[in-house]
Amino acid sequence: MAGRVLGPALRRLLFRPQTRLQKSRHFLSASYRCDEVWTKRLENPLVSSINPVEFYYDLDQKYKHEGKVSAIDVDLFLNRIDDPKVDGLAEEVEELMHRLRRSPETIHTLESTHYAVVRALLDGGHTPTLLQLLTDPMAYGLFPDHITCNLVMHTFLSRQEYTAAARVASYLMLQEDFGPPLTQALVLASCYRYVTSEDKQPWEDYTPKVEEPKEEVKIRVKYLRNPYFDDHFDLTDPNHIVGKTLAWASPLVGGLVGRNCEALGWALYNKWEELEAALDKLRAGKEHIAASVASQVKSLVEGVEDVAVRERLLSAVARVEVAESEAGDQDLEAAITKLAEDAAKEAEPLDIKTQIENFRRWEEQREDEYQRQVDAYRKKQLMEEIEDKKKTLAEKEEVIFFFDNKEKLEMLLPTKKKKYYPKKKSIAFPKKKKPREADETYIPPEV
Repeated sequence: MAGRVLGPALRRLLFRPQTRLQKSRHFLSASYRCDEVWTKRLENPLVSSINPVEFYYDLDQKYKHEGKVSAIDVDLFLNRIDDPKVDGLAEEVEELMHRLRRSPETIHTLESTHYAVVRALLDGGHTPTLLQLLTDPMAYGLFPDHITCNLVMHTFLSRQEYTAAARVASYLMLQEDFGPPLTQALVLASCYRYVTSEDKQPWEDYTPKVEEPKEEVKIRVKYLRNPYFDDHFDLTDPNHIVGKTLAWASPLVGGLVGRNCEALGWALYNKWEELEAALDKLRAGKEHIAASVASQVKSLVEGVEDVAVRERLLSAVARVEVAESEAGDQDLEAAITKLAEDAAKEAEPLDIKTQIENFRRWEEQREDEYQRQVDAYRKKQLMEEIEDKKKTLAEKEEVIFFFDNKEKLEMLLPTKKKKYYPKKKSIAFPKKKKPREADETYIPPEV
């Protein structure tokens, strides 16, 4: 299997002078995109009958009234896109995916939806939106397969967008699934070129920002949780993310290329014990570290505060370095490129066949899901009609049998409470006052 063991030809390439290749070199052929077969989806009557503008408006109104969006409707809209460079498309795709993810219909998301989103944003040049959806799968539910990730990484590498390619590689690291050898080789190429490139784009933070309240808000809580850092999803430093990606993917590739990239990854990740173990592997195999890797590892190790650890790591690097006269003969980038090209030649025929089969299978799934939704809608409409007829018949029955059921109906009426009126005083016959009792002991005063 290409890339598993570093053969003699690849070893000579790694140490051959002046073998650095052009950075814009393509790994995959143009046929890997399957553009001709992918375009045939627009000929399907179910897709071609849709007007994108009106259809999106209907989806928007449905979401506002019902609070949900259908998975098949989103898939039909995304597959109907024939001009991915139209203005406002990226915002519409982002909004639809977010609404679908928040809807119960997210469990019915079709496989073709993920591919259609990636192709629309990739071909339209909407790189920031694509990276935003990839870096937050919990909010958008975008989970592309390995073939799609290969296409995305290769496209970004061809465009010299090394930061975007490295972010796709880090997505695979977070999912802990580097896929087949071709995907692993493209991951190494993406991360290595991000590390060594001098004109790379900035690493944007796409996490949603929480607006701080203008006034101080105090919330009573029972207890405070201790801060926790999982060292995986909580990583924010680009060097740590790319370093961990390199460190985890390199052992799968193996060979001298894999061991060099593993050492570079642990150094970027600032895991010094693991770095020392990777350098010991090189020494045990009587292998040398690439000059480009050695220079970067040294510069990173120089920042270690612990003097003992720093000196131990520098000595470990020195033990696996080649002589200064041979240091310029190492070209790790050319070896990684050769590794990716060999893996691409071996994997392309099967991947192209798989994509063509997927396109055909997705069309069948789309039609089945569409028919399922139509049947569910008709069933719901029929049940509503039955309920309306039952209600109408009950009202007619109540009118027809009114006199027969009069006593029963009267019993259903609420009982009227008697009103209390206070007794009024009679003016014609006023109440007589009691006479005063005479005091026999009373003596009138003398005048």
